[in-house]
Amino acid sequence: MGRVNAQARLGRAAAIASLFLVSSLPLFSDVYFRALALATDFDLLSSSGAYPLAMLLFLLIWLLVNRGEIAHALSKDASGFRTTWYSALGLTLLGASLAGRALLKGPGLFALQLFLLLCFLQGCASIAFPETSKITLKAFAIYVASASIPFTASTFFDRPISLGFAGAVVPLLKAVGYPVERSASTILLELPSGKVSSLVIDSACAGTASYGIFLLLDGLMALDLRAERRKAALFTLAGLATIFVLNLLRVAAIVHAVYNYGELAGHHVHLYLGYVLFTSFYLAYALLFARSFGQRHP
Repeated sequence: MGRVNAQARLGRAAAIASLFLVSSLPLFSDVYFRALALATDFDLLSSSGAYPLAMLLFLLIWLLVNRGEIAHALSKDASGFRTTWYSALGLTLLGASLAGRALLKGPGLFALQLFLLLCFLQGCASIAFPETSKITLKAFAIYVASASIPFTASTFFDRPISLGFAGAVVPLLKAVGYPVERSASTILLELPSGKVSSLVIDSACAGTASYGIFLLLDGLMALDLRAERRKAALFTLAGLATIFVLNLLRVAAIVHAVYNYGELAGHHVHLYLGYVLFTSFYLAYALLFARSFGQRHP
């Protein structure tokens, strides 16, 4: 009988969660359509940036991995509605989401619109499912912190990041023999034909999105695995250093392609190499992290 009651409570909770999800469809229909378009059109994905969908994928994987714990919390929440401080937090998140939705329109703000959608869903969950929110709010906080990195970097710190990264990559290119010079954040490459090709470096070229995705992955794994803080911090620092090196190598590969095969080849390397480099790194890091920190928390 107890098991039947638990299943009934879980069924009610799932119905309420489904209602929240359905209610978001008319409010965020363009965000859902945009996500679907990006997921099915690689050219559009390449031109718009893959990091919002990559972060969303990691969140979905995390929810799937923690489905047992979440289901248990949902069954407890469905035993009866009660007002907690999570209710106030949920109302705040809902209000912020709807206000932001009204103010921030435009296809160029997809990452921000996706954040508002998740804010809306988390707000609904905080009101109806306080026990479950104890689990999901941690992941949501990690998402907010990591997803804001590319936007914050490009909006407030684009120039110093661009100058710093260009200042790091040009000596590397010179050391391996490429005829390059730096003008502010622009790399000037003298081609064998005598022409000069200009590669403009901005904060996106420095890989701010790759850092954001990594910190989300790192944070979500730290929630699940038994990680001694000092060792986990060393892993994070090593991962950040590796991403910096990979971004240097990515730009060096683009310069190599432009110098030897022309600007069109450099454009293709620019589009596709990052997916190979960083997908391989994220997978290797996740496997190493899981191997080093053992079993998930019960």
